[in-house]
Amino acid sequence: MNDIVMRMTDGPLLTLTLTEPGRANPLSPEMATALTAALEGAAIDPGIRAVILTGAGKHFSAGADLAALELLAEGGSAETNLADSRRLEELFAVLLAHPKLTVAAVHGAAIAGGCGLATACDFVVAEPSSRFCYTEVKIGFIPALVSTFLTRRVPGHVARRLMLDPEMLDGSKALELGLVDELADEGEALDRAKDLALSICSKASPSALAATKALMNRTIGMGWREALAVA
Repeated sequence: MNDIVMRMTDGPLLTLTLTEPGRANPLSPEMATALTAALEGAAIDPGIRAVILTGAGKHFSAGADLAALELLAEGGSAETNLADSRRLEELFAVLLAHPKLTVAAVHGAAIAGGCGLATACDFVVAEPSSRFCYTEVKIGFIPALVSTFLTRRVPGHVARRLMLDPEMLDGSKALELGLVDELADEGEALDRAKDLALSICSKASPSALAATKALMNRTIGMGWREALAVA
């Protein structure tokens, strides 16, 4: 396992920690590749019931790798940009379709792609001082991939405001808007995320949980008649 993502197993829980704290755990191509591999491994491990995502150091994830963006701005090829985007697309797809329970434990900043990573999980636990913001339009980018998860979590008018008029949200405001499912005490997001995962897994069989997640992914956005037919 690439040490850019630390893997720690505690009984049925797998904690995956982004370990580039000096750069606020950016979603670099290398990070996306390593995290995708770790998630794919967890998906086929019968001993793992839930995956917790968190970041080392002061922040969850500051999103895109600014160094990579600077290289792109200085003349990086369209092919390289597309390949990097595909890596992120694959990461988010694997996370969204994951058969195990997924919980993000957010402390510090979850910015842009970091918001996407958190909101692609089944549940988000954050601390009051956590900070969430979709900053893409500020730096001339489109919140393309992350919009997929934002619009599944919050009403359309809220998503529109967050993406077009970026505002830094603390944990309490993120909870109010629906980005966050639960606030933990300061410094306790990871422990609370583990407790939540254990509680949910104790009440559901692995196969039923996986099938329910798959059904929700399949029927979201369908009309009620079509959804009933699928169910």
